[in-house]
Amino acid sequence: MIIGKQISLTFDGKPILTEVDFIISNSRKIGVVGRNGCGKTSLFKLINGLEPATAGMVNIEGEVIAYLPQEFNFPDMLVGEYLEQHLENSWDGYKIQMLIEQLDFKNYDEYQKIDTLSEGQKMKLKLIELMLKDPTTLFIDEPTNHLDIEGIMWFENYLKNLDKTVVMISHDRSFLNHTVDEIWEIENTKIIRFVGDYDNYKAEKLKLIDKWNEEYVRFLRKKAQLEELVKNAKKITGSKAGKKVRAAKTRYDREIVQNERVAYKEKKIGDISFETDVKQSKLMLRFDNVSKSYGKKEVFNDLSFEIRGAEKIWLFGPNGRGKTTLVKLIMGQEDPTDGEIVLGNNIKVGYFAQKQTHFNYEKNLLDQFIEETKCEFGQAFGALKKFLFVRDDLKKRIKNLSPGERARFAFAIFAYKNYDMLILDEPTNHLDIETKEVIEKSLSEYKGNLLLVSHDRYFVENVGIEKLLRLEQGKLEYL
Repeated sequence: MIIGKQISLTFDGKPILTEVDFIISNSRKIGVVGRNGCGKTSLFKLINGLEPATAGMVNIEGEVIAYLPQEFNFPDMLVGEYLEQHLENSWDGYKIQMLIEQLDFKNYDEYQKIDTLSEGQKMKLKLIELMLKDPTTLFIDEPTNHLDIEGIMWFENYLKNLDKTVVMISHDRSFLNHTVDEIWEIENTKIIRFVGDYDNYKAEKLKLIDKWNEEYVRFLRKKAQLEELVKNAKKITGSKAGKKVRAAKTRYDREIVQNERVAYKEKKIGDISFETDVKQSKLMLRFDNVSKSYGKKEVFNDLSFEIRGAEKIWLFGPNGRGKTTLVKLIMGQEDPTDGEIVLGNNIKVGYFAQKQTHFNYEKNLLDQFIEETKCEFGQAFGALKKFLFVRDDLKKRIKNLSPGERARFAFAIFAYKNYDMLILDEPTNHLDIETKEVIEKSLSEYKGNLLLVSHDRYFVENVGIEKLLRLEQGKLEYL
């Protein structure tokens, strides 16, 4: 059992958690949600002893805990060498093989360098390391960011059948629906607990918001009544006047000042719109017998397809089969080994990359935004404010942003311009659910062409996809 008592956490003078209590036990599967920067990862680090609490304490009673973070830092080692160093005894090698089979860790060589593994393979390698400790409680931070759809479905099944307590941070709504029986939301420095999956949480949260707003209306009504009571008490004359005023003020302090209520305020990014109007017959993109190889390794061969008009297309397939390579070819970041790629005339293409490696991580948000968009200061602040960046955030360096904040900042830049064709490569990685919902709405109303690479099934369903392209084994299949 893990017990948190009156936990408070402050960062740079800003309260992240305030007097939080919690209990984790009984092989529960708990999903932790909340907007970027609300303290989800900080809570995990605190429980796992990686960050100290400002106040309060965590008691871990009879539990072995393990933590799988969002981002992994591996040494420059071979896969087999790395696994062996985490064995307590050299004769326990069978444990590694057993975990390799359980975690479906395949398509690798034990003499392979770790940095050559896919992100999904790295996640499984880290999981093997953690499971060698035989933990009773596993903390996992955004696991689906590293997996393709087949990997996510495998991981869902693995977690459902895992006889351990699992606490997961995730913004993947479909994944949460298939894996958890409890949701914790961090909001306004508090933890609110909901029993059930993600859809049940959404329904119950709406009921809770209605209840809060009804309580606020009653509070305002009572406040007005007691203010009138105090006002009338002050009009009383005679020997009992002072006693009446004190009694009225005491009641006002007890029922109003000490029992303050506020209206519920939802914090989410402003509406986004992309202004364009693409004719249905207009050629947007054509591949003519395109092949791509890296040395002797062939990614795909003889691809031919055409995209026209305002189609919304979902490009999917297993990790490592060429989706991002195909996108880079379209954007001219790489050249095909053979064949021709043709972009339509006079179209403006926007590309949201899976990793924003082009940023200068030493620059602050404001300078980077102006450099990327060429806009004026006032316009920059207005655009960033729309994405929940306040004035104090403008001087933050890119390197000091959380992964979720960095993704939100990248989308603020992306959304500043209007495009005829949008190419989005895993745009929702690290974004909180509220931000995803706004982007979904804007893309569902978008009148241009959309080519989407995503493993987020909930997101794909909500943007209005019309055509499916599956890339696997070097071939492209229309579905």
